Amino acid sequence: MFEHEKLDGEKYRVITVNGSFIKENVLELREPKNGSPYEAANRQQYAVADDTLVERFLPPQTKGDSWSHDTLAAAWWEVVSHPPHGGIISTFNSELGGGYMRDLDPNNNVVAFAEQGEEIVMASGEYIVTRKKDEQELRAPSLPDLRCSYFSA
Repeated sequence: MFEHEKLDGEKYRVITVNGSFIKENVLELREPKNGSPYEAANRQQYAVADDTLVERFLPPQTKGDSWSHDTLAAAWWEVVSHPPHGGIISTFNSELGGGYMRDLDPNNNVVAFAEQGEEIVMASGEYIVTRKKDEQELRAPSLPDLRCSYFSA
């Protein structure tokens, strides 16, 4: 389990995830506004997939893991293109095996990870994923459009 002096269980906390393509620890940051409780704050989560720092933004825990405008599922994990050089996120990334610099591979430009850990790549102005459940390749001009295709059928 990740340990850090800033972990207070409210603003900064670690959540354990089992059975996923990401490493089991997720760092969650909550910053409430106008004196609201932490449970009412939007959540920014960080995780490591293979050796890549990823992030996603979720609504307050009282509202669940999907946004009201996107009831498909929890937000996908997007690759952090420029991981921070210092602070709790940097320490989390390095301790979980995340790279300090992201290696860009023009032949496999991974920009996010879908529900089952499928790599989403950007190529020729399109987002592309091969869905695990049926091995179908899906393409779309945006991540929201790709998510709609991914969860249909």
